[in-house]
Amino acid sequence: MRVLLVGFGAFGLWFARTMCELGHEVVAIERDGDIVDRHADWASRVLVGDATDPVLLERAGARDVDAAVIGTAEALSTTILATVALRDLGVRQIYAKVRSENEARALEGLDITEAIFPEREAAFRLAHRIATSSVLQYTPIAPGYSVQEMACPDDWVGKTILQIDPRTTLGVQVIAIRDALTGDFRLPPDPGAVVKPSDSLVLAGSDEVLARLASR
Repeated sequence: MRVLLVGFGAFGLWFARTMCELGHEVVAIERDGDIVDRHADWASRVLVGDATDPVLLERAGARDVDAAVIGTAEALSTTILATVALRDLGVRQIYAKVRSENEARALEGLDITEAIFPEREAAFRLAHRIATSSVLQYTPIAPGYSVQEMACPDDWVGKTILQIDPRTTLGVQVIAIRDALTGDFRLPPDPGAVVKPSDSLVLAGSDEVLARLASR
């Protein structure tokens, strides 16, 4: 996959590093030459300049990328202009970092793929982890639904997934099981394996049901 990244600040750097570690190509555009000098190793190619400039986007190969990520959020006007320029060059998947709900709504009319609000998402996950101490990870997947990793409920210990049958009884899917003692991670889990006290479960379901499970 080839991705165009606009903005090489903290958000852009972590995005680029992760994509490169996953084996994908990242072409970045950044205004600040000092930032480029510090982080250039974490992108396949870096251009210094204004990402709202269609000529620069052409030089960056925007017509041939699979997706674009606008990670600056320095000014809504810059995000809008960059989005329009990318659309004109035929980029279909555009993700844009925003700083507020109002900015996200302003971008809806441009039909972007997704508005990314990193501070809100990180705070949301952290709040769920702190509020429910047995929840180890929290990832929202739709309004009212999430994937959560949590300690195994006491009344599930010593039973198999088949015996517990959470999909039928609770509408919850067991995606994986992690043994905290050995580090063994089973995805998908063996439905006939007995759940141990050291196991944590990766579950998908409604927030309401998962919250009840976490409090048991």
